[in-house]
Amino acid sequence: MSDFGNIWKTIREVDILAIRREAEHDVIVACVGDPAALEYARGLLLEGPDRYRQPLTALGLVGFDQVGQWERLIGDADLLIVALDAGATLSSAEVAGLDRLAALRPQLRILVAFGERSRDAAPWLARLDQRQATFVDPRAADAGERLAEAVLAALPAELHLAAARRLPGLRSVVARRLTAEVSLSNAAFALASGVPSLVPILGIPISAADTIVLTKNQALMVYRLALAYGAPPEFQRRMMEITPVIGAAVVWRQVAGGLVGLVPGYGILPKTAVAYAGTYITGRAAELWYETGLVSKADLRRFRAEATARARAVTEQMTLQAREVRGKAGGRARGARSGLRKAVGRAVPRRKPPEP
Repeated sequence: MSDFGNIWKTIREVDILAIRREAEHDVIVACVGDPAALEYARGLLLEGPDRYRQPLTALGLVGFDQVGQWERLIGDADLLIVALDAGATLSSAEVAGLDRLAALRPQLRILVAFGERSRDAAPWLARLDQRQATFVDPRAADAGERLAEAVLAALPAELHLAAARRLPGLRSVVARRLTAEVSLSNAAFALASGVPSLVPILGIPISAADTIVLTKNQALMVYRLALAYGAPPEFQRRMMEITPVIGAAVVWRQVAGGLVGLVPGYGILPKTAVAYAGTYITGRAAELWYETGLVSKADLRRFRAEATARARAVTEQMTLQAREVRGKAGGRARGARSGLRKAVGRAVPRRKPPEP
């Protein structure tokens, strides 16, 4: 209970309001295209997990022939999506509108062509910068994910949380990225800290001080996930509702039990694996909770299996990299010591032997 109090105190010292402001930042996304492509874009961006029914962003849908009427909206947008139906035929007015787009915010524009690349689309594509072009089959199972990845690649990182909160089609991708990033961050912290044992019974070298930092990172990750899925922003309520759900997932002893034998004989590896796996399970459970409101024991078992496999790969890779860095640093240090000895030898004259 004393450790739990310290964890809560540490969490409260973090600027929760800054995270809330990040999530509530305005994001304007303008979609310009032909009617069929606009409907595809609307469906993929606005359809997604929306358990909390928060007001969504006003997605500007502008036909190519209406560009002149909406230039101000397009110019003010954080992101401009140019949507094309690869099989459609544009009118002369639409082609003229497409030409007018060429000078509007090119650095914040992505081109999305729905359907397969065809010869008919070539004249339209030639009018736009194709370096950020994405071709999406609207009937494909990964259509929403492909569009979400393209949108997030074009938006600044500081707008990802706000964009996910307003566009349900982005939420799953943002959530998976966030869980992976924080899991990796906690594993890196555990690898670097090297403080001995929170779970001495299992031989896992994680200290109470480590646990405070790791659990704080988990709590802030869960809060960001809640905001990404459109949950109301009250921090304490979000923590109260999620704690019973992920309680079994964040108990380090349970996670450690499945990973203690990961790499026998090398103590730091289990510690890093536990930090990664515990965070990953927590994130995945929170994702499912905020998406559906239900997390079963079977789900937690599935997340633990995923976490074990991922923790093994991540831990081995991180440890290999750490050894390489240490080897290079050791080589430089040995070279420096050798050079220092030679320099000292040259600088200090040898003493002459005493005369008989």
